[in-house]
Amino acid sequence: MKRDNSIFRYIAVAGLAIIFLLKNSLVFCTHNSSRYFPFLERSEEYVIKKKSHISPSLFVAKASSAFKRGGGNAGIPELWGKYDLKDVINSLAQVNGATFVNPIQQERGPNDDWIDKSIKFKVDGKVKGSGLILNYEQDLHWNGFQVGGFIPIMHVNTNDRFAFVPQDSASELRNLREGELLQLDRIRRTTQNELGLCGGDWTKTGFGDLDLHIRFNHDWDHELLMRSIDLNLQAGVVVPTGCKADNSYPSSVPFMGDGHWSVYFDVVSEVELKPDWKVGLMLGAAYQFKNTRERRIPVYKEPFLFSALVASDIEVDPGMTFKISPYLGIDNLSDGLNARVKYTFLKHNQDDFKDKRKDPTVKSFLTLQEGDVVGDVTLTAEDISKNKEEKVGLTRWSAHYISVQVAYDSKEGGNNWVTSPIIYAVFDYQVQGNGSCKTNQLTLGVELHF
Repeated sequence: MKRDNSIFRYIAVAGLAIIFLLKNSLVFCTHNSSRYFPFLERSEEYVIKKKSHISPSLFVAKASSAFKRGGGNAGIPELWGKYDLKDVINSLAQVNGATFVNPIQQERGPNDDWIDKSIKFKVDGKVKGSGLILNYEQDLHWNGFQVGGFIPIMHVNTNDRFAFVPQDSASELRNLREGELLQLDRIRRTTQNELGLCGGDWTKTGFGDLDLHIRFNHDWDHELLMRSIDLNLQAGVVVPTGCKADNSYPSSVPFMGDGHWSVYFDVVSEVELKPDWKVGLMLGAAYQFKNTRERRIPVYKEPFLFSALVASDIEVDPGMTFKISPYLGIDNLSDGLNARVKYTFLKHNQDDFKDKRKDPTVKSFLTLQEGDVVGDVTLTAEDISKNKEEKVGLTRWSAHYISVQVAYDSKEGGNNWVTSPIIYAVFDYQVQGNGSCKTNQLTLGVELHF
């Protein structure tokens, strides 16, 4: 009897795809490139076993700090740079030119010791999100092909708060009295008002990005000493329907891809080792397209979020994001009760920026030249290069998640309910990261089959 070699052909194709993705550092298996909201996929949305379904779910996500680059903790707004009031005032001076009057000078006089001195603030913040996720998967009943879509509807609230850090500031500001501390905070608020920034609280309700995809599935029964082997190859496009960050609110965050179109390719494999014991691996690749729009862009050392320079022709070319996610599933622990544990590693590579203004009145950190003066410093080529490297480096991030899912399969539990619903709960907990927001997310949903 001649052996069917199709399984080896499919495994070879999948293996070559995975090698290509790893070689090019594009492993990415998610419709989302946000460092604020994970929206990690359930493997069941890929391995649908020729059963179409819709799976609405409710989610709650929360973060109150971030993992800073290089280790340790940071405030969420500090992912875009440390706040030094001196740098922010220098930014205002560059943008406003001869008409600018230093807020410290307004409060304390033209020869005050605080002028041109480092004044560091810790900037903390919170991000809270909740909403409805709609996911639809349709089996075409044709050669293993399926189509689907995903979109969240979100309500997001963020805030920020400032705390003066005397030990990191200039010596002239390390022993301030209570009245001087109040005056300093008033100067900071005045400065931010001149930047055109609104209050620390931001609230927005709207859609996330829309994921549309096509998938090819093939499965084998009792091959290679396994009860079953399932292979899924998926290609998709992400439409930037999600809300973007607001230039007027430093605490605001993009819902998902911050206005960038993207395409991606996924490879998801799952094997059933023995009855009800499954292991799987999710890999993939994505590419986000560049876009040009109005953004806050630093003049020199100030954080992106607190720059006085708002320019309409700033191009961002996002770096690649990749994901590796192995998982273990155990079904029928007790009459339809299933459990799944998954580890996810996410990594986003560095973004590239271009200042595309034809005739910039005020230079940005991208166009500074040796000999330019910012504040009381005449810049060298080394100053400019080092600052640019640090600024652009802030866009790199990584995150490590552990996800725990419990689900009740009504059909496996012996219930003959309409649509054979599977009710599930997933908790995504970020255990470590580098330059990413410490977001944990709880999702409650139901998978309805038809």
